[in-house]
Amino acid sequence: MNRFYRFGILGILMIVFLGWMINCTGTKTASHTPSFINLNTSEVITSDWIDANQWVTTTVFGLPARTCELTSKQLSPSLLEGNQLYVYSKIDEQIHPMPFNIRQNSAELRFDYTMPTPSTLKIVMIGLKGNLKPMGEQQYRYVLIPNSLVKKSPINMGDYEMVKTAFHLED
Repeated sequence: MNRFYRFGILGILMIVFLGWMINCTGTKTASHTPSFINLNTSEVITSDWIDANQWVTTTVFGLPARTCELTSKQLSPSLLEGNQLYVYSKIDEQIHPMPFNIRQNSAELRFDYTMPTPSTLKIVMIGLKGNLKPMGEQQYRYVLIPNSLVKKSPINMGDYEMVKTAFHLED
């Protein structure tokens, strides 16, 4: 009888362990690019890649920082109300969705943006660790997508290439 309980408990533990392993690793599925539904992208508003070359040195919460203001009349309160704003950064040809952190040598930098006034997009680069040194060539782009379109689309907005394909953006 004692042997039966040991086998039963051991069997149950093995089943739980296997279930946990399958749950953690998932099942293997074929990876594919999602087929996009036919999106009406005529209301999507984008900027060109804008060079960020007028940086001002400042501090943010006591940390060294640099800011750059980009102005655009397309960023009006009425447009921002019915659209989602996405900002992308291109540093030395690598594109990142904002906000993001990047490590460079022994430094860690945080890139973010704010909108202090309508029509003004302020890019903020904060030195979290190490020395705050200018990065390579920096460009920024914003994309305004109608809320109704964002809700319909199964797109990872953090993947710029997928956004570019789905919303027919040109570089």
